Order: sequence, then structure tokens, then C-alpha cells
Amino acid sequence: MAVAARLQGLMKNAGLSGHELATLCGWHKSKSSRIARGITPPSDADIRAWCVACGAESHIPDLIAASRNAELMYVEWRQIHRDGMRRVHEQTTRSISGPARFASTRRTSCPGWIQTAGYATGLLRAITAFQSTPDDVEDAVRARQYRSRVLREGDHRFALLLKAAGFEVDDRLWGTAADCNQPACCGDGPCC
Repeated sequence: MAVAARLQGLMKNAGLSGHELATLCGWHKSKSSRIARGITPPSDADIRAWCVACGAESHIPDLIAASRNAELMYVEWRQIHRDGMRRVHEQTTRSISGPARFASTRRTSCPGWIQTAGYATGLLRAITAFQSTPDDVEDAVRARQYRSRVLREGDHRFALLLKAAGFEVDDRLWGTAADCNQPACCGDGPCC
């Protein structure tokens, strides 16, 4: 989506409409729309044509690199989750058992280690459905809950930076912010 947003910005900066851009690139008008909305990932040739049409040739190398990086990240994400989500959560559990300090920044959800089982179930079900990966949500939630023991065991310190959007979740998918573990609240108000 970042590449799409940048391409869309170039189009707007050039004062072009999607239809005008498509005409300059020799495409059907729906192609420029699909690329601009992040529905269709652009090929290297698409990025070159888009930038040339917008008079922004200097952006070509960076946009191609960003597009390839996004594609690689997607492939890696799919490989990690090909067998479901449980394994990923178990691997994360091993990595957090040692250090005594944790920091987390979240923009769209409560951190996994302070989520209740209900919140985690809704979130992981939505992710599983979106990714079309094997449904091992119950096992993944158990692994995530096991990982959250770090809140109760040992001598740990936590620093959380949560944006308000992390609590403005869709109740139909995974409940409300009140579903976050209250004992893990930062103490600054009615938060997670």
C-alpha cells in the first residue's frame, strides 16, 4: 500500500487524473485505478511508465526497490504462516523468555502479550481468514496466552506506546478495548 500511495501522490502532484495517467501509459483506465488503490501490485515496467507519465523519473529506482521489498515481505509472511499461526507464537515465546525489559509500539491493536484470549481469538481469526492460512487459531491463542506469562513471572519492566486507534477496534471482529488484560494497564486511565 505504501508504494500505491506514493504512486498516487506522484499522479496528484503531476495534476493528472487516473484516466489521463492510463492514457499516457497506454493502459486501460481500470489498471491505473487498481494500482493506485493497492489492489494490483505494479510491475517494474508499470512503475517506470507511471513515473515517466508524471514527470517523476527520479523516483523510479526507489519505488521499484520498495515494491520488490514489499513483495518479498509478503512471500516471507506467507511462508511463516503456511502451517498456521501457532508455530510463530511458540517461536516468539522462546525469544522473550530471557530479557528483563520490553518495549512495544502499537498503532492498531493491543500488543499480543497483553491480549485476553477473546481479543486474541477474534484478531487471529480475522488474520487467518484474510491470509487464507490453516485455521489453528485455538492453538495459536494458547501459545499467545502462554507467552503473556512474562507479565506475571520474573522481574520485568514494560514500556508501551499505544495510539488511540489501537482501542478503536471493530467490535464485530474482536470485541472492545475492554477485552485487553486490565492488570497490564499502564495506569494512566481506562486503557489496556
